[in-house]
Amino acid sequence: MSTIYRLRVLAVASLFTIASSLLVVTPAKAAPVAESSLSWKIESGDGGEPTTGVLTGPGVSFQSLRDRTISRINVTSDSAFWSISFAAPVDEELHPGIYPDAERAGFQTGRAPGLDVSVGSGGCNEVYGRFTIHQIAFDTEGTVTMLEASFVRRCSPGAPAVSGDLRYNAFPLSYRYTLSDQEPTTPASHTYRGATSTFFAQRFFTNSVRFDASGDRLRDTVEFSPPAGETLVVGRTYRDVQPVGQQDPGRAGLSVERFSCRPTTGTFTIKELVYGSDGEPVALSATFTLRCTVYPTPENPNELKGTIHFHA
Repeated sequence: MSTIYRLRVLAVASLFTIASSLLVVTPAKAAPVAESSLSWKIESGDGGEPTTGVLTGPGVSFQSLRDRTISRINVTSDSAFWSISFAAPVDEELHPGIYPDAERAGFQTGRAPGLDVSVGSGGCNEVYGRFTIHQIAFDTEGTVTMLEASFVRRCSPGAPAVSGDLRYNAFPLSYRYTLSDQEPTTPASHTYRGATSTFFAQRFFTNSVRFDASGDRLRDTVEFSPPAGETLVVGRTYRDVQPVGQQDPGRAGLSVERFSCRPTTGTFTIKELVYGSDGEPVALSATFTLRCTVYPTPENPNELKGTIHFHA
């Protein structure tokens, strides 16, 4: 399997096993830990305030099951039980994407996707819903080994909704930017998620790391470079950075293709950075701020901020 394919979100091999085979950059830092959690909201049927909650951590168990074409995650604690089922349209397999007009899983008609959400002993005879899958992976038997998804379920059109965000053995995967002085054709902010976007990271030249996000008719490329002769250090904040390839001695580099202003300065922090056995990055968590040094004002700082979560 190629390096590029392994790093793509659409890979169907399990990603949660990467923690066992990672090489960690200096200084030593533990590999990212996969998360299992369920955050939920139940609307009130009489117009009152909705109830919300989060299930995660010790005392909460997550179980993945497969029943023919249905993938089910059971979430159990001392005081709660949720069973959430997803099914792809007929002759398809679940994959990252948006699934509207979902019917009750196992009872779908035509080419409808399937969704079922049971809370305690309560469920729906009919389901009117939708769900989004940002990440998913399976074992050789077709059972889900990793999942990041969101869902909305109603028992009838207009009925109170039960909604939630579910993570099962999943690493964070997203990229968000905000731009203070955007061009007319560029959104002032955007969040890339796995349902509509692909992500890629690679070591560039010797010690730089380049990250790419593509989706929603947008594409962003961010490159981090340490000072010459150094490697990127986890936990370090690099200040007074310069464009990559134009760095003075002792200065780190940061370049973002979306930010057309030159020259620039700014900061970035590498929170997590993990390389695989082939030397390519398999996990990256970073934040950055890039500023234009030409005519910035307090009212218009010409500033780009970003947060990267690539399996970390």
